[in-house]
Amino acid sequence: MPSDKSELAQRLALTRPDDTVRGFNFSSIFQLVEERAGGEAVARLTELVGTKKPADFFSYPVADLLRLLYAAADLLEPFYDSVDDVFRACGAATMRGFFDSHVGNTLVRLAGREDPKRAFSNAANAYKTAVSYGSHDCELLEGRRLRLVFRGDMLPMSFHEGSLKAALVALGGGEGSRVTGTALSLDHAEFLVEW
Repeated sequence: MPSDKSELAQRLALTRPDDTVRGFNFSSIFQLVEERAGGEAVARLTELVGTKKPADFFSYPVADLLRLLYAAADLLEPFYDSVDDVFRACGAATMRGFFDSHVGNTLVRLAGREDPKRAFSNAANAYKTAVSYGSHDCELLEGRRLRLVFRGDMLPMSFHEGSLKAALVALGGGEGSRVTGTALSLDHAEFLVEW
């Protein structure tokens, strides 16, 4: 089943021209498409969205990332169980791209790789390095749990589930870690993070 283009249109309507995201998000999705579907799929994706692989730490309109994400979902769906699983895979890929970058690597060293609570408590600052829109707040809970609240972020909830799970694993949460999202609106979601 292809991605929901009416949902994409609703998400695009929430964006403003000055809402930007770093290029590594684009690069990571292009790389995932190439790994899973091959070079012809990347060429098709470039043709569909009119976007080539950008520079990793330049800023680009989030509207372009949304178009890329939904087009990539259509090309990658045969390789996953659902469109939401494609979005999770794209989110995970972007987090790997972030951690592979100089800025991401530096933030991980400062926050500590084996302390997810400490690292996620800096989520608002980390997101400010990657996007120009919305708020991304962390509420620490008892034990090995925390809640993240995203407002004004128009990317799909399942995309964030994938990126947050990849971050949690990279920060020492382990493979049994869980991220459970609850969508409150198209641009407002809460995530329970457990490890």
